[in-house]
Amino acid sequence: MEIKLVPVKPEEKSTLSNLYQLYHYDFSEFTNQDINKDGRYEVNIDFFWEGDHRWKPYLIEVSGSLAGFVIVLLENLDTDPDPTHVIYDFMIIKKFRRNGIGYAAAIKAFELYEANWKIAQMENNTPAISFWRKVIKDFTEDNYIERFRDDVKKYVQAFSTKQ
Repeated sequence: MEIKLVPVKPEEKSTLSNLYQLYHYDFSEFTNQDINKDGRYEVNIDFFWEGDHRWKPYLIEVSGSLAGFVIVLLENLDTDPDPTHVIYDFMIIKKFRRNGIGYAAAIKAFELYEANWKIAQMENNTPAISFWRKVIKDFTEDNYIERFRDDVKKYVQAFSTKQ
């Protein structure tokens, strides 16, 4: 089983936008986001390609099949030549969950960049908290910092992949 992260080209924006519908559907359990009158979630990802080079969207493929996506944000790139990298959004289609694909895709994302990293999860999203703690603990050999940000009600893990 081959797991690949494939950069999303501007002409593939509709594919990522469609996946975001599934993402928001899954995530609505934690956000209480409503769909619009057309039965869709309001999704606008145009800014990923509109001259803002901080956004790095990737499709996750498993043996050639689309399995999800990961969005890496190079936070503060406009002011810092060594920006912190953030997993901004991450989604694995349910068919591919609970068999190591999300874990492997997350590791591949970390391996793309030598950088300082931050990953955040909403306080009420306990499955995401458990997932990211395990991935980060294993990947860093337990060499990371976690804190709870009460102002935004999120857990945040920080670590580095710099040599």
